[in-house]
Amino acid sequence: MKSTVTYLPVAAALIALVITVALTRDYSDAPPPGLAKAMSPVDWNTVHQNRDFFPQPIGHVLEDGSEKLNKKRRKAWFSERHRAPPRVDYKQVERINGLMQTEKRNQLALAPATAMDTDAPIPEWAERGSSNQAGRMHVATHSSNQTLLYAGSAMGGIWIGEMDGSDWTPIGDNLFGGAHHMVTLSGEGSEDPDIVLAAADWGAIHRTTDNGQTWEVPGGLEDSWNNRRILKTSEGSETVFVLMNTYWEMLLMRSTDGATSFTSVYDFDEYPGDVWTARDGGNNSLYIIDAGQILRSDDLGDNWTPVGDVGASSDEAELVGSEAGAPRLWAVLHDGNVLNLHRSDDAGATWTFVTIIEDYWRSLAASITNQDVFVWGGVEVFRTDDGGATFELVNSWGEYYADPVNMLHADVPGIDVLLDGAGQELWYISTDGGLYHSIDLLATVYNLSTDGLRVSQYYSTLTNAEDPERVSAGSQDQGYQICGPDIYTEDLIEFDQVMSGDYGHLTSGDGTHEYVFSVYPGFILAQVGLTDPPAIIFMDFPANENFAWLPPVVADPQNNEDFFFCGTHLYHYELEGSTWTHVLWSSLDVSTEDPDEYISALEFSPVNPLKAYMATNRGRLFYSSDRGVTWTQSASTGPEAHYFYGTALLASITDADTVWVGGSGYGSPAVYMSTDGGQTWEPHGQGLPDTLVYCLGEAPDGSGRVFAGVETSAYQRDPDSDEWYDITGNTAPITIYWSIEALTAENTMRFGTYGRGIWDYRLDPDHLGCYPVQDYDGDGVDCETDCDDHDKTIYPGALDECDGVDVNCDPDDPVETDGDEDGFLACEDCDDGNPAVNPSAQEICDNGIDDDCDGVIDSCYGFAATSGDCACDVTPGRTFPSLIVLVLESFF
Repeated sequence: MKSTVTYLPVAAALIALVITVALTRDYSDAPPPGLAKAMSPVDWNTVHQNRDFFPQPIGHVLEDGSEKLNKKRRKAWFSERHRAPPRVDYKQVERINGLMQTEKRNQLALAPATAMDTDAPIPEWAERGSSNQAGRMHVATHSSNQTLLYAGSAMGGIWIGEMDGSDWTPIGDNLFGGAHHMVTLSGEGSEDPDIVLAAADWGAIHRTTDNGQTWEVPGGLEDSWNNRRILKTSEGSETVFVLMNTYWEMLLMRSTDGATSFTSVYDFDEYPGDVWTARDGGNNSLYIIDAGQILRSDDLGDNWTPVGDVGASSDEAELVGSEAGAPRLWAVLHDGNVLNLHRSDDAGATWTFVTIIEDYWRSLAASITNQDVFVWGGVEVFRTDDGGATFELVNSWGEYYADPVNMLHADVPGIDVLLDGAGQELWYISTDGGLYHSIDLLATVYNLSTDGLRVSQYYSTLTNAEDPERVSAGSQDQGYQICGPDIYTEDLIEFDQVMSGDYGHLTSGDGTHEYVFSVYPGFILAQVGLTDPPAIIFMDFPANENFAWLPPVVADPQNNEDFFFCGTHLYHYELEGSTWTHVLWSSLDVSTEDPDEYISALEFSPVNPLKAYMATNRGRLFYSSDRGVTWTQSASTGPEAHYFYGTALLASITDADTVWVGGSGYGSPAVYMSTDGGQTWEPHGQGLPDTLVYCLGEAPDGSGRVFAGVETSAYQRDPDSDEWYDITGNTAPITIYWSIEALTAENTMRFGTYGRGIWDYRLDPDHLGCYPVQDYDGDGVDCETDCDDHDKTIYPGALDECDGVDVNCDPDDPVETDGDEDGFLACEDCDDGNPAVNPSAQEICDNGIDDDCDGVIDSCYGFAATSGDCACDVTPGRTFPSLIVLVLESFF
């Protein structure tokens, strides 16, 4: 069975466009349109004049509607990967894991540092970026003195930056679950940092008083499964309100002591309502919507007065307001699947139906200074400046790719409107591609996350084995990214986004970037060659197949031009001329027992590439000894095998019969190990919490250390250990460790995280160790052979010079030795066995020796008094007749 893979309809044009446009870097010194005006207290002309404007990523080749469909399929895939037995709520399990991580870090932050007395290498974490590609953001707010900007992300913690989006610093790496809602309060002392109160949608609420070193849960809060809103009054009292869903009711909680403790001030019963208060400092009135009824409190929630009724049925509602009106209030009422927008011009007393809205993610906001400006957000942001008579897009999601700096990225989880210290209205739009702001009521927007807001969500990374300065990465919503020597740095690295969308499973047959294969949910992407930019080619999936949302592709270890595709069958894609064709590689159909079963992981042994291993999303394991053509099912991993989703396979780099598999481990082991070539498997998850193992990797130094990336942390297991142990300490972030690759030359494990970019776990940062395949300086000679693996100019076979420096790793070479110890190297000494003979010695007359190494024996000829280099006048045996002979010889 063989078919030809053709380019998708617009692929050829896109390839040309990628080659000519994708990596063109424009360092314009002009401020972005609409932001050229000065903004008090920030001078935008000065701030942005040196900021890089990054190249235009190219939209993927599927139709527009694929974006919405892919988001639904992605959520379903996420859930499926967390397969668990009945009555096991994996989300709750992972929340407990994450909260335990936060508590662990609190204890580490408070514990005194202890010195380690060891000569062995001490691993360390290093953040690598991306420094210019951001992921999903949720919320933004100002510091208590309105001089700094705080931003909360999905799985990347909380960040502090300047008001212009520069100098971002993370303070939430020790906080699990991200920050979907946030307020800041004045510090406990005049010199203390702000108090930051952060809440996650799924229920967690924490506060920090020390810039994120430790996080605590405020007192008095009920157990919550959902937080809908956090508000702070603006009139000066800094009263905080949290709207939360407990397991029985929705409560409005209040704190008047710096968010140290809370008490309930209103019970919505089971109705998911909302609360709003003024942001301009004018008053402290609160407005709530409860089952369509509007109530107001003028005493911070102690008493409530009904003021009106929307007059429409609803299952839940969201409420915002504009202080420019009486205030003018806006409410979205959910009536089943219908979303009705209503407006009140008299502070909630009477209401007018405005329109039915769609594409709504519960993100909405109204202007403080202009009552007619109101927006809602979903995939895109819809805006009215005429009180709801008409609505227009701020920009379509596709426009982002032509101008990432000045056009909103798709998907908008949050919109915040605030006043700065000078009273100017600022809008902050949180998107899946970073944080934007606007100073003109969303007439124009500007991306604040192109420099240092390091919250990328990576599915996969691939570092070039021969040139580590070349890195490719696949991300969620920030596309296929590459970094080359022109933008690589030893510190935080930048990436260029060359294709939009979601990409994973980056793979290369020889570890280089000659051919890199990846997948988008709908097609295969090939990055070909080291041109700048590289060629990008697209291929179809095999027809009539069932597969994962991001189906695995695995490069052929015996031919780097080819690769394997995993569906219900295993396919082999082969390069023929300028295109790939695919063949049915194996007749095995893993879906014969379950139509929803498919291959979820594939691995070839690096010791013997004929040996292959395979896992499915239903927990079945297979092994092959003929490169995956025929397969034998392994013995069962246990009674809960069908609740195991195999996400990762790892074949040992030293033993062809040793292999590990990782996957969903809720009520059963998350890792199994086989030492008989996959015939049988034993539990190998001791020490891991109940969790999902996203990735497995082995140290490249042959030590046998194995690493696992899981939902909230990274773990290591040593070959002589009985269990795994957490290696993140108090340095690496609490987030999903989605992918892992071993960097051989650096002896480093590189993790791609889903929320905090790329992190390197350097096993020997001081390079104290040495192992056969390590080539730290990249000169092509491994550590055991190279006499200096920290200097690429020194290696066996290098051209040695007479300078005393051993660059060819031959200490006995004449250019480095001084056998007679007269201070001259053998390469410059004419007799390295006689210390009296060297270039600085005096010539001795009539001794038949070239004492001064000038190439002439007995060169004095009695003229010692004039030459100054000889000792002829004092040499025994020297006579005047000899001088006459010499004089006569000079004339004849």
